[in-house]
Amino acid sequence: MAVKAGIIGYGLAGRVFHAPLLPAAGITFHGVASSKPEAVKADHPEALVYATPEEMFADDAIDLVIVASPTPTHTPLAIAALEAGKHVIVDKPFAATVADADAMIAAAENAGRILTCFQNRRWDGDFLTLRKLRDEGALGHIQSFQSHFEFFKGDGSGDRWQEKAAPGVGVQFDLGAHQVDQALVLFGRPKWVEGEAIVQRAGGEVADRFCLTMGYDGALRVQIYCSYVSPDFRTKYVVQGDQGAYRKYHMDIQEPQLREGMTPLDPGFGVEPKERFGTLSRVRNGKVINEVYPTEPGTQHEIYLRLRKAIEDGGDPPVLPSEARMTIEVIEAGVKAGETGQRMML
Repeated sequence: MAVKAGIIGYGLAGRVFHAPLLPAAGITFHGVASSKPEAVKADHPEALVYATPEEMFADDAIDLVIVASPTPTHTPLAIAALEAGKHVIVDKPFAATVADADAMIAAAENAGRILTCFQNRRWDGDFLTLRKLRDEGALGHIQSFQSHFEFFKGDGSGDRWQEKAAPGVGVQFDLGAHQVDQALVLFGRPKWVEGEAIVQRAGGEVADRFCLTMGYDGALRVQIYCSYVSPDFRTKYVVQGDQGAYRKYHMDIQEPQLREGMTPLDPGFGVEPKERFGTLSRVRNGKVINEVYPTEPGTQHEIYLRLRKAIEDGGDPPVLPSEARMTIEVIEAGVKAGETGQRMML
């Protein structure tokens, strides 16, 4: 029988980033816990609408709960779903604190259910391309990795929950959670971090700029920049190795495609146009040769495909809970480094 999923929340995350990926992964979209039943039914007339998350948890037909609600609710909702016997995937950030992450992991172990985090950007086309170049040795020994994830959002005086001070809220937990996760996938746990999370926008309550440096043995340094205050937000990656480099502009194509109504079942989904390809620089006989390098197709639905297989056949989920916890640990350390002015050892 197909895995049946229920989504908590039908805002941007549930509507755009989760629901459209499920059919391509062979998961049945069964229902939504939402205060917006009209919006749910307009998009998915066959879906059930639950008045509360608890009503969803009581439905024996639900195998998988997708927590796509505001960040401060992630931990209590995930724990409640696990205690109800459901498998759970939590939108990023996994939790607001390491202590919350530990409580969620303990609940999953006690329930004997899968717990994972929606780190969909492991399957961005540009990140898949970077992993391919790394694995093939095209860059040699990587010494410098710069990751940018930036937008321009105007002032910070909005009424959305993302603009109100609360645990786990701020650009470091929003965009930064994706970037830290990608860096950990590539290079593993750092030895130390330096960084700061600051408010730059007029009227802002939450950090809207986060800078983080992750230090490793040897010369490798990872630098992460995320911001809501970037009118020029073209740069994505600048990666330097002793045998080559990769530079990429433009964000992955899948988010704008999803916002426009495309899904992974549509032709051309995840396929980046040539004018957005990155540049690979190779060192050959002491000379640097630059070439346009094609971007791998993005496959964000892969996270749900792997999760379905883990539920059906056993094995590890697409993102280990320990990996999701480490991301929060690194973010916490980066924020504390900015507050104390000290390098934080991990």
